[in-house]
Amino acid sequence: MRNSLITLLALFVVGCATMLGDRTVNVTGDQIAEKLNEKLAVPISLLKVFDVNLSNSLVTFDETTGRMTTTMDTKLSSQLFDESLAGKLGISGKLRFDPVKSAIILDDPKVESFNVGGEDNKFNDVLNALAKTVGGEMLNGLTLYKVKPEDLQFAGTQYSPKDMVVTNQGLQLTLTPQ
Repeated sequence: MRNSLITLLALFVVGCATMLGDRTVNVTGDQIAEKLNEKLAVPISLLKVFDVNLSNSLVTFDETTGRMTTTMDTKLSSQLFDESLAGKLGISGKLRFDPVKSAIILDDPKVESFNVGGEDNKFNDVLNALAKTVGGEMLNGLTLYKVKPEDLQFAGTQYSPKDMVVTNQGLQLTLTPQ
């Protein structure tokens, strides 16, 4: 009798979870930009020659390519220059959801543009080539956003990631009851 009651209770809990159905969590470009600004707030040293400071991320999404594009204010300093150079860095990348980390990860990043010190800066071609070579390697696998534990738990039911879709407005994560 007791085993039957436990089995019935377990079936009831599973049935309730199934009735709840999938949940959708939306992640905006502003949320991703905030995390990027936090992660990239520390100066990045390149080849022990350049120090790069990145800030003010502006994130957009392209539904057709499934890529995210980010533009950041950039400040570059080096003993090679008399003064720091300011400009913009443009990066794009594919996004994937890592279920183990419950996080959105940057894959296949590409440095689209790197312009510091104005168009007439004699170092721009060299810096662009360096940024495109090193930048993609450094940013590959970067965690952009971690799903909050409260998004994975709702009404006593544990959810797990099922799907992620890139839209022009942001990311839509579909969570399914376990």
